[in-house]
Amino acid sequence: MGPAGTVDELTAGRGRQRPAYVMLPSSTGASRAEAAALAQEAALQLAEQHIDHPTSHLVDLIRSQADMLGLYEDGLLVGCLVVPPDPDVRHWGVEGRAPGLLVSLVPPVPGGDTQGVRLLTLWLADRAARSGLEWVRWEVPTTADATSEASTPLTGTLQDLGWECLPPVRRPDGERVTRLRLRAEARGAPAVAISAPDSALRMLAESGR
Repeated sequence: MGPAGTVDELTAGRGRQRPAYVMLPSSTGASRAEAAALAQEAALQLAEQHIDHPTSHLVDLIRSQADMLGLYEDGLLVGCLVVPPDPDVRHWGVEGRAPGLLVSLVPPVPGGDTQGVRLLTLWLADRAARSGLEWVRWEVPTTADATSEASTPLTGTLQDLGWECLPPVRRPDGERVTRLRLRAEARGAPAVAISAPDSALRMLAESGR
């Protein structure tokens, strides 16, 4: 069953009830510290599965002035996305030419609770489509011996959530990354499951230009 089916199940019968999740801009030091801790905890859990996923770049973005949104369930942070300022996608080649939004997310842990990233994936695909974009892009660190044919447990999990993996490349800063992309697609379920202020929606629309 794909991601859309999962959210449809979660939201079926909810009608006009209050959304279970809320997406909020994170600007305070406390909220960014909470997001950084979430990223570091994910890295530790990945390391326990022998998956090397450095978080220094993501944590630096979280602690910077980059735009960030947190996904909350009953006041608990369950996911976050960061929009890097002045994104550089030249190393994406032809795959980076179409209108799109570059984001960084706290990754899921294979075999663990992937609901936060699943919902963010659906929400991003919907919002990108509504903003006139074609793609959402994401880069995750990759090992030096990884190839486009070899899927790690992490990239396999991300593919199951709807992300398409492209061959690894090196960013201008020298870090080797696997490029992930998500096709923009209008969906009704995220709007039912997640509430978000207009400022969050404008942030994504402006960052994708």
